[in-house]
Amino acid sequence: MDRKKIIWSLIVGGLSGELLVMWLVPKYITWYFDPPVEMGFSCTEPIRWALNRLVLAQFIGLGVGAIGGLLVLFLLRSRSAPTVQG
Repeated sequence: MDRKKIIWSLIVGGLSGELLVMWLVPKYITWYFDPPVEMGFSCTEPIRWALNRLVLAQFIGLGVGAIGGLLVLFLLRSRSAPTVQG
């Protein structure tokens, strides 16, 4: 098994895990903080709002990181490419 396949499997696995966590964890936390009995106040809506903002920030960070990674890859590849003289 070569390094390229290992690196790609790490990237795909990590990205899949991150997307799964971003999708499931806010629902679990909202469920966990929902009180089983009715009280004078409820924190469920503020928690749901905050977690939705967190997911949005994570998606934005994922996109910026992916674009930054491609930019670094492009810059490193163009520097190390051999020049053709003819």
